[in-house]
Amino acid sequence: MANYNRVAALMGDHQEMAAFRRFRRLNMKSLLGMQAEILHLESEVASIEREDERSEIKGCSSLHESAFNLKASGGTSHDLQWRKVLEVRERLEQYNKALILYSRVQQLPDPCTRDVHTLQEWLDRPEGGDFFLQGREADTWSDEHDLLTLSGCQADRDSITGLANDLVIPWYHHLRGRWGKGASATDINGVWFYQYDTMVTIINAISTLLSTLLPSGSIVVLYLLQSPIARLAASMVFTTVFSSTLFLITKARRIDVFAATTAFAAVQAVFVGGSGFCLARS
Repeated sequence: MANYNRVAALMGDHQEMAAFRRFRRLNMKSLLGMQAEILHLESEVASIEREDERSEIKGCSSLHESAFNLKASGGTSHDLQWRKVLEVRERLEQYNKALILYSRVQQLPDPCTRDVHTLQEWLDRPEGGDFFLQGREADTWSDEHDLLTLSGCQADRDSITGLANDLVIPWYHHLRGRWGKGASATDINGVWFYQYDTMVTIINAISTLLSTLLPSGSIVVLYLLQSPIARLAASMVFTTVFSSTLFLITKARRIDVFAATTAFAAVQAVFVGGSGFCLARS
């Protein structure tokens, strides 16, 4: 019988599917409520300070001028300001902790779309979750924009790895199901599992091959072309391919991509302007 134990087992075996709700709206509502409460406390403290300034009780008028006198007023008949300060400190501590915790939650990565869809499909499958979630709990993973994952592999995933995970692997699995009779794979809890390290190795090999072919290939092509216009056109094509490749296979910042592309274009400029054929005079 399906239950949360099976979901926990699935997420334990497949960390990439360990998706949880962020509860953005509830967190924001809670923070806004705490903020409003502190605003009212701030106004109350200011009001008490004004009353103490006008008070004829000895020492009350100087409470806000000395932290020592303010603390010493605790337990006396005129300790309202001190008690309110303690209340403000408690609320501020709760508010600041909530802000820091939520900022950390916001830094957790979003789960991969393919992994969320796999989890949703598993929950609906008879051999998986078998629709065991009822009522409001059935909508736990329905809002894909309010989910986070504890899996660290998402943070290291570049664009081409994400593309392979979302498109190439499902396509490969579809072909395997149609023509790959007898092929072996890992099937745990009704989920087909393909080794992530294998995909990364293939992508790294492609990246290494491109890093070699792009610079050397552009040099060869620019050397062989005699027309300046053709060289300029080829240089633009190679530069575009180079920058696009950097974007896909790396997680470089925009400024780093721009700097590397500029350097690549500068190297090609040497061949555009100076790689001509010298013809001997007859």
